[in-house]
Amino acid sequence: MDVEQPGRSRSSTVAPPAHWPAKTRRLVDDVRELCREWLSEPLKLCLADFDRALHEHAANARSHIEQQRYQATRQRLVQERQAFEQRFIDCIDRALLELGAQPAATSAPTARPTLSLLDPIEHEMTAALDQLVARSAARGGPLLVELSYRLAVLIGTPPLESDAMPLGPQAIAKAFRDSSAALGLPAEHHLLLLQAVEGKLIQGLTPLHEVVNNHLAAAGILPRLRPFPLPRSPRPRGRPRPLPASPAPVPETPDAPARPSGLRELLTRQRGPRPVSDHARFANAGELDAALAALSRRRADPDMLRRAQRLREALVDQLNAGQPLDAVPILPGPDADDTLELIARLFDTLRRQLPPPALAHGLLDRAQLPMLRAALADESFFERREQPARQLLDQLIEAARDWLEGGDGGLLAPVEQLLERLDREPPTPALHAELAAELERQVAQLQRKAQVTERRHVEAMQGRERLEQARQRAAELLTGLLAKAPPRAALRALLEHAWSDVLALTLLRHGEQSETFARRLVITDQLLGRLPPGNLETLQTEVIAGLQQIGMHGEEATEIAQRLIGAGAVMQEGDGPGLTGLAMRLKQRRVPGDSPETTTPATPAVPSAEALRLHQRLSRHPGEWFEFVQADGGRVRRKLAWYSPRAARGLFVTRQGQRADETSLADLAQAIAAGKVREVPAVNESDLDRAWRALTDSLRQATPIPGARS
Repeated sequence: MDVEQPGRSRSSTVAPPAHWPAKTRRLVDDVRELCREWLSEPLKLCLADFDRALHEHAANARSHIEQQRYQATRQRLVQERQAFEQRFIDCIDRALLELGAQPAATSAPTARPTLSLLDPIEHEMTAALDQLVARSAARGGPLLVELSYRLAVLIGTPPLESDAMPLGPQAIAKAFRDSSAALGLPAEHHLLLLQAVEGKLIQGLTPLHEVVNNHLAAAGILPRLRPFPLPRSPRPRGRPRPLPASPAPVPETPDAPARPSGLRELLTRQRGPRPVSDHARFANAGELDAALAALSRRRADPDMLRRAQRLREALVDQLNAGQPLDAVPILPGPDADDTLELIARLFDTLRRQLPPPALAHGLLDRAQLPMLRAALADESFFERREQPARQLLDQLIEAARDWLEGGDGGLLAPVEQLLERLDREPPTPALHAELAAELERQVAQLQRKAQVTERRHVEAMQGRERLEQARQRAAELLTGLLAKAPPRAALRALLEHAWSDVLALTLLRHGEQSETFARRLVITDQLLGRLPPGNLETLQTEVIAGLQQIGMHGEEATEIAQRLIGAGAVMQEGDGPGLTGLAMRLKQRRVPGDSPETTTPATPAVPSAEALRLHQRLSRHPGEWFEFVQADGGRVRRKLAWYSPRAARGLFVTRQGQRADETSLADLAQAIAAGKVREVPAVNESDLDRAWRALTDSLRQATPIPGARS
């Protein structure tokens, strides 16, 4: 009797439709299992974030009744969290089981009854889901396209549209609707839950799409499908997207921190109001931009950029440069001062997050004043993640971390030209969108180049492994033949050190069931005397041809063939020294496919627990990133591009796809245990978003609660 295992989805016992082919049913079951495993941890993190948000809101509640509502939701979350996770996973599971029939039954995930539009919070919830679906679809990119084609091939339909994709943003949004509705939460608490789900789950769907794509490709579903990563299009290419006409606030998510008014309010509470001089005037927008452009072209001192007060003093000096001594002083103004300090703190946080090499920090220094100009020109810089200047900064940081520090000089010149234009031209959304698109195009070229290089190294490793398997099989067959007709020691040495390579290469190229390989086995029996040699000239010609296929030159192949056949030199005891030297020479040579770095590792008798854990995961999900500690204390990231479950070895490559290291599973597990290597977890937010969150948290922690006694 089947007993349901604890923690296992009940929907996993539901079989795919019987009319699907057996391979389709098996692969869909595999994808369902991958989704169940992958979704479990992000969902737990979502609910943990939701609980923290409820706790913070309860602590800052204005009334005891409001505080009780948040606490009641926390208590209900404790009771229902497992049910919520299970409903969410079951919804995705059902979508996979309904592949092909889904479009007719799927409605828009954000559809709501008409009366709910009367509630502003419900309206905000609907708008938030719409924006979530749009952002997630924009982030999906080529991986979602690949997945739609592979799933369509799996069930024999045209490429799936977005609303029919069981792992697409609309399906995830529908799963959220279905699983959260049963919680019975107040509408504003639903919005907090949605923010947590987007931050921890939907922002990180790309690894899941990659895992499923890799699994289907490995199973033979469009294995060569490789669409070029085209530049993403969520960024505005012309004028910025207009803000919503509704006065309802944009919901705060983990990836979109506080609005500018909130940040400025926190900043004012922390340092108090700025003193205002009665004997000065505030600079207008044109004067501020001109002064900052002059400072930017002058390549400001990096130490000045790292201190907001020194930067403000330099800006004041530039505003008043050339003014008569008795002229009224020109000051930036309160709003400009706040923007300047927030930008300075943001960039200071970014510098602490990025690694110490000079290129990344130098790029931040060059970009700080242009970003300050952009923030002064467009207040939505602090409000919208899609703001063009903000997205350009995000791409610059990513390029500095992943490509510039990697030694790829192909991106240095385009980045330098980009920074020159930022210094020279007015800060407009059109300029920032144009530069972001150009930078993304350059990075996409580097990514394509890296993919080609990495694929070449992976194919080489796969070829070496296939050759090693062929050698082992050829050695097994040859050992069996030698046992049936034991030859003289000299003949055995020649067969094991030369003819075995011929058998291995033939097995690799033609297969064990081929006529060519069968003929080579017949020749082996003829050499051993188990079969009549027939025409000696024909036999010698065939042996020479086989030896030349493994890289032997004509004279060397002829000599070995004559020794093997015995034509022209009788194998007697007196020939021993010559044959021994020949055998040693053969033992030292390499055949095509050999690598001087290749050694057969000694497999430990009892693998460690860490090695077993790594083996289980890497066998199913190659492509993980690891961080290695170098001798000088620095850290570099390497991608495990290929892993062989059979040999328990993996190949690491750089970001540029170049070969970095080949290591065994045991060595990797030992290095992880010693702290010399660590697995890099999947990130759900960019460096800029993480810095923004850190800035917001630091302002909140340093801000006294209004009305609190000291």
